[in-house]
Amino acid sequence: MFKIITEENEWNKTIGSFEKKDFYHSYDYHQVCLKENELAKLLFYSSGDTSIAFPLVIRPINGSEFFDATSVYGYGGPLISQLTSHFVFQDWNQHMLDFFQNDKIISVFSSTNPFIDSQEHLLLQMGEIETMGDIVYVDLKQGTERREHYSKTTKRYLNRNKTIFDIREGNSEEDARKFLEIYYQSMERVGASKQYYFKLPYFIKLLQNKSFFDANFVFATSKENGDVASGAFIIRTKSSIVQYHLSGTAEKYRHLSPIRSVIDYISRKEKLDDCKYFNLGGGVGSKNDSLFEFKASFSKNRAPFKVWKYIANKEVYDQLCTIAQEKDYNKKFNTNYFPAYRTNSYFDIP
Repeated sequence: MFKIITEENEWNKTIGSFEKKDFYHSYDYHQVCLKENELAKLLFYSSGDTSIAFPLVIRPINGSEFFDATSVYGYGGPLISQLTSHFVFQDWNQHMLDFFQNDKIISVFSSTNPFIDSQEHLLLQMGEIETMGDIVYVDLKQGTERREHYSKTTKRYLNRNKTIFDIREGNSEEDARKFLEIYYQSMERVGASKQYYFKLPYFIKLLQNKSFFDANFVFATSKENGDVASGAFIIRTKSSIVQYHLSGTAEKYRHLSPIRSVIDYISRKEKLDDCKYFNLGGGVGSKNDSLFEFKASFSKNRAPFKVWKYIANKEVYDQLCTIAQEKDYNKKFNTNYFPAYRTNSYFDIP
């Protein structure tokens, strides 16, 4: 059986039937990530004991009759249940290809999730997998011994900051506004692109979701004056994964690194003991940069972050690349970017 799911209840019921999943696969998260003229579709396939649910965002290729597909920001890819040795990959592949061709989808790009089993094994049957870099995660089953893996620098900050900051949680609109203040300061500091400047409704919708995950803020506040010094937007998939989704630190408190106290609080929080992993993510652009080294100061656990690339219609793909390259007056066309025809935004919606 192969079906396309777009309705909220059926989407979340389908995702909820998988033992291993992440909030990145939910209907609510897809909806807050959609841009104008984009659609979210869940591809569901079932054969024998095997089930697959693959959420994708379908977006128009401006100035053409075609579309391409991508994943939401974060760690996506297909959910898979019981991928046995008897599974017929050819049947799955054909259903996928038929869908892409019928919907005039030229190429597909998807992130993968390091904590979901069998994704690479399934996706390698079509297209290619590229390793971008490592992510850092905390094994929540290690108990209090997790702190033994902290670096000396992190331990030093934590010992000092416990006399400077309190830790509190929140999920109100006012908390979202306070978080945005420090989050935007952090984005300006690193020169982040506009796509990372999430607006207030983004947070409110995720806080109020009716799906299988919980979202809240964790703040480090000044004991002296109550200022919000640092904060993180944490999203927890029940009985599975805790995601360090977004974070920010006020400029005036940056030298004290209060976000370390926030991360420590989350990693040892008692009610998270039924979860398995606390994912801190990787560096900017999946590089082993200063951000990666900061996260690595909390854990020695690493997992590869990989992406999947597939060209469903090579002829049209090449034609679009040629057009984009001809229109690239600034000579920014990059054949290593995927899909290459979007490297200079010529085919993006204005």
